[in-house]
Amino acid sequence: MTPLLTDLPAGHVFEPIRFSIDAAKSSAYRAATADGLSIYDEEGAVPPLAVAALALGALLERVGLPPGTLHASESLQAEAAVPVGATLECRARLTQRSQRAGWTVSVLDSEIVLDGRAAVKARATVLSPAS
Repeated sequence: MTPLLTDLPAGHVFEPIRFSIDAAKSSAYRAATADGLSIYDEEGAVPPLAVAALALGALLERVGLPPGTLHASESLQAEAAVPVGATLECRARLTQRSQRAGWTVSVLDSEIVLDGRAAVKARATVLSPAS
């Protein structure tokens, strides 16, 4: 059974998750976000926001979200270009948990690693209806 994010304690460290970003995934992200910058094609790179979104998606395959959950915010720090076709590792931690006005606030910090070095660092804030 998949645990719910809201059942995990602050400080929970997720097992590292390996995932790949092929040309189809990168193109699908760019099409969905209307990202027409030619530099990604010219450099054969994946947009940093796509890297963070796909890493969060891979993480959410391992943990469930209660109905009504909202992705409230995302901050990102790009450290290195991620080439199309790269295999990455997402190292994530539930860094904060609080209750506010009927919501459970969860903050996930992720480091997305390429060839042993951080390529993208991301922080996602998720709001779930309090039980």
